[in-house]
Amino acid sequence: MTLTPQNGRIGVVGAYSTKYEARSQKETHEMIREAVEGALKSVEKGISPQEIDLIIVSNYSDSFGGLLHTAPLVASYIGNLNATGFRVENACAAGTTAVYLAHKLLSAGFFKNALIVGFEKMSTVGTSAKSNEILMRTSAPEEYKVGAPFLSLYALIAREYMNRYGAKEEDLALVAVKNHENATRNPLAQFQKKITVEDVLKSPYISPPLKLFDASPLSDGAVALLMSSEPKKYTDTPVYISGIAMKHDYSGVYQRKDMSAIEAARQAAQEAYRMSGYGPEKIDLFEVHDAFTIAEIILYEMLGLAQRGEGYKLIRDGVTAFTGSKPVNPSGGLKAKGHPIGATGVGMVAEVYWQLRGEAGARQVKDAERGLVENHGGTGATSVVIVFER
Repeated sequence: MTLTPQNGRIGVVGAYSTKYEARSQKETHEMIREAVEGALKSVEKGISPQEIDLIIVSNYSDSFGGLLHTAPLVASYIGNLNATGFRVENACAAGTTAVYLAHKLLSAGFFKNALIVGFEKMSTVGTSAKSNEILMRTSAPEEYKVGAPFLSLYALIAREYMNRYGAKEEDLALVAVKNHENATRNPLAQFQKKITVEDVLKSPYISPPLKLFDASPLSDGAVALLMSSEPKKYTDTPVYISGIAMKHDYSGVYQRKDMSAIEAARQAAQEAYRMSGYGPEKIDLFEVHDAFTIAEIILYEMLGLAQRGEGYKLIRDGVTAFTGSKPVNPSGGLKAKGHPIGATGVGMVAEVYWQLRGEAGARQVKDAERGLVENHGGTGATSVVIVFER
């Protein structure tokens, strides 16, 4: 096979998401099929299944949903068994890892059109305790062996940040309040109810200083995207990937030089900004990985929206609110939209795609021309940052 490097940019040309739910009545394969068929129908000028030559499926664990070897399943759903397909897993960053790989393969000329499918049905596990046990495997072996709960590792990060920079539990609560309010505008979101700072502060501690309302929920959902090296063939309004990067840090929180940072996100953002030619001041909206409220505050700093140690001031001042100058998580984020792990990153990309096309409905950010996604895995051992533009 002769490689034909692409001179044009890679664009997203279609997207579909199921509603995120605590307990979907659909089987896992039904959610996947709905997302795939919806994505195909969403393409403005239409796309033949025979034109799709690459399929990448993302999910975290067969413990959630019970399915593996899903790429040929997707190929059978679209009626194209000639497409090349495989599954990726990169903890909570599985979805954007699929986008990252598709971008590389399309850019190199190996393929022309990619179908990305992310899914997770976390309700099949049954209890949050069992889910936490599964999520603990994303940590360093030393942390897993001593039974360090995933949420407690984020609590260590939060405690270190708060002790060092003076952020308060009320600041974390403001993140939850903002994202729940945003989710009320999003019909795909798991939670459709506003909450108050008092509601958050009165919710029970799950691992101090983090409370129940500081954490994202267990979710069921599936999302599909279509990416193309010839985007104008399929839509007059493609959303281009201008910059994309993946970076890593130690898997163990205890191994990191600064546990109050998400260093992989900082490095990925810098590379994505360089590739795109845009800095954070040129980005109109951000979808970031707020699995716990502390993560969003730290990411303000890692993405260059605030100086180190001053991220919590942005939430206090309303800068990242829906009506602020730098809206963050207009979808409701993981915190309120939901967090079906393998679907999460794909859903974040879908949200920016709709926003930049002016198709986000009541949650539409006015005059949005550029958007950024930050999706990380584990407690920040992997981060993918993607810059998009119209």
